[in-house]
Amino acid sequence: MTPTRAARLRIASTVVAAVVVAGLLAIAVLRFDLSRVGSELALAQPAWVVAALLCFAAILPLWAVQWWLLAPATERRTLRNMLAVVSMTSSVLNTTPMLVGEAASVWFLASTAGIERAAGVAVLAMDQLLVGVAKVALIAGASLVLPATAVLPAGVQALATGVLALTAALLLAAWLPERTLHRMAARLPARVEPIIIRIAAGLQPLRSPVTGGGALVLALLKKGAELLAILAIQRAFRVDLPASSALVVLAALNLATLLPLVPGNVGIYEASVVLAYTWLGIPAERALGMAVVQHACYFVALALPGYRWLARSGSLRKSAAVP
Repeated sequence: MTPTRAARLRIASTVVAAVVVAGLLAIAVLRFDLSRVGSELALAQPAWVVAALLCFAAILPLWAVQWWLLAPATERRTLRNMLAVVSMTSSVLNTTPMLVGEAASVWFLASTAGIERAAGVAVLAMDQLLVGVAKVALIAGASLVLPATAVLPAGVQALATGVLALTAALLLAAWLPERTLHRMAARLPARVEPIIIRIAAGLQPLRSPVTGGGALVLALLKKGAELLAILAIQRAFRVDLPASSALVVLAALNLATLLPLVPGNVGIYEASVVLAYTWLGIPAERALGMAVVQHACYFVALALPGYRWLARSGSLRKSAAVP
């Protein structure tokens, strides 16, 4: 049987992941004193590692409130259900190839929170917009802190262009009069027209300064939680850097992971953190130890919780299938 496009994408992503990880491992073996990396890991202070874990864990409830604000009201759109949705989405995003997590999030919104799928696509689109705005603000802040850094302004420009284009498209769809929107959508295939109309209807939060602004504040708070986690990892490894260094590390991460080609950004995450810290003057072995612990905390806090709900939903489906 001829593989589908999705299957081919998964195969290609797996191959890319294997090549990237193998390359990074080869570089690590050649350039790092792995015994020193082990020594650095052994010196990490557990209390600060736990603090970093808790900071990362704060992202899920903030994310749940954000999607609760953006999603249309339904009987099942509760904060508890939305926490389940974002937890499962985060698990899939951190363990599967690109676009699988995004598609899964729309499914979780429909099956768990009772959100119609077109409205779920609208929630996902608004989320991506807010994430993009938060990333632009973060990277711009890092470029102001370190104006001599050449890569950050270019990254800001590339990301800002995409965010502006997405903002314009979503605001246009949200604010267009219904008659005009119907007239424009009528030029599309008959099956596509009603879907576009329903997605546009789901963008109504962008018309509300309170709802849209609140969702943006939550997106910024999620970045703030990441910054605090990075500072906690620095304390765990007894690294004395100014607080602004966390901006540089997170900015490097955001630029390196704009396109999540490798599941969980394995290897790419560590490489970008090491690059940022070595640029800041931290020895490479200590930087690698910090990167490994930071990514482990991120994964435990954001990828593992969703499996509780994923396992439960799988059990419910099996029970429903039994006659």
